[in-house]
Amino acid sequence: MTKRDTTREWELVFKERGEEIDVDELTKLLDEYTVEFPPEHVIQSTIENCIVHVPKYASESSKLKQMFHTLSLQVEYVSKWFWLFSLLLFVSGYVATVFNSISPYKTVLVLSPMPFILGVLEILRSTDSGMAEMELASKMSLPQIMMARFVLIGSYNVVLNAIISFGLYWTFGIDLWKVLLFWVVPFTWISSIMLFLASRFRGRRLVPIAVSVWGALVIGILSNPKTLPYLLSLNDTLFVLFGVVGFALLWMQSIQLRNRAERGIFVEIAD
Repeated sequence: MTKRDTTREWELVFKERGEEIDVDELTKLLDEYTVEFPPEHVIQSTIENCIVHVPKYASESSKLKQMFHTLSLQVEYVSKWFWLFSLLLFVSGYVATVFNSISPYKTVLVLSPMPFILGVLEILRSTDSGMAEMELASKMSLPQIMMARFVLIGSYNVVLNAIISFGLYWTFGIDLWKVLLFWVVPFTWISSIMLFLASRFRGRRLVPIAVSVWGALVIGILSNPKTLPYLLSLNDTLFVLFGVVGFALLWMQSIQLRNRAERGIFVEIAD
């Protein structure tokens, strides 16, 4: 039986019986085909040709270099208003603290998560409008784009918090360790909550809601004159514990966000 005859027989069988064809009959038809095993020299030649294209094991230094290269690509795609507004926000907070006798701890507590919240707005804006897929479609996947930008804005947030903490320490001579703990805890927890929401919603309404909730929480805490002294009196170990838990939650939410982005699982909110 030639290949042409066999093909016609297949066409006839499926035309007459469709999905009801018997497995044994399929097996019998498949047995008519013979596949010749390639010679040893052909196999070896194919392997040698493929080895050339196998990527070499990346060293830690090359991985680190690639990571910084990826982050550098994202800088130009994050809106300039985010970088400028976040910086002005912290500069204004520092100036207001110096000239209006505001408690440095209040300033750090209020400002610590704000750049990350604004950064999530920028990421969701780009993703909702379809720009993220278009911007780097030829270079990176959407999950890579999102995670790179989250790392970028998170790092920028940490840098701003560290700068204002050292600035307030040099200006007022406050407890540097305490002021660092005062921004680490809210930053990690609020960032975790933002990632949790971002992994399930892609609407721009998410950020105004988060800002409103955070603002109401801060006002509720600071409006009571006894709250800040109470927080300052807490043991540093408790702050460290909350900070560690916050970092763990932030890491878990980052992994979940990446997994959901890879699977394309998002719940849409109408703008």
